[in-house]
Amino acid sequence: MGSVSNRLFSSSQRGFTLLEMMVVLVLASIMLSFAAVQLMPDEQAQLHDEAERLAFLMEQAGASARAGGQALAWSGSGGEFRFWNRNKQGGWQRVEQDALLHPRTLPDGVRIAAMEIDGRADKPGEMLLLSPETAAQMFRIRLVSGERQLTIAGDGMGAVSVVKP
Repeated sequence: MGSVSNRLFSSSQRGFTLLEMMVVLVLASIMLSFAAVQLMPDEQAQLHDEAERLAFLMEQAGASARAGGQALAWSGSGGEFRFWNRNKQGGWQRVEQDALLHPRTLPDGVRIAAMEIDGRADKPGEMLLLSPETAAQMFRIRLVSGERQLTIAGDGMGAVSVVKP
């Protein structure tokens, strides 16, 4: 009886072989690497998303300035940008609490490289006026990420789009 139970115990307790474990580990690492590649943001896609977001915000701020009859401004440098409005004394103050126009930080690696207003180069950080008038300033803002770059362009009539430089 002891020999039968030993045979049952030894055959039912058989584990995985080293080869089987290695195959499972290799397959798991391949699947994990595919998942990691899919989850990591592509530099070009991230730059495009940020350019589209900025173009949308600039267009909405311009529309808001025209609808409210009050000038707004935009400024940005490095990895951040913000919108401004006029206070009662005529000075500019940062828009802080607005759900759409609050200050923003760009993702790591994406930065504002250059700004052009009405055909002249301005330093990043200078204010871009978003006029309440129908005709506004034409502008170009260049975003870069590594070697890639995209430009946000305002046509002076309120439309803002992403263009290739």
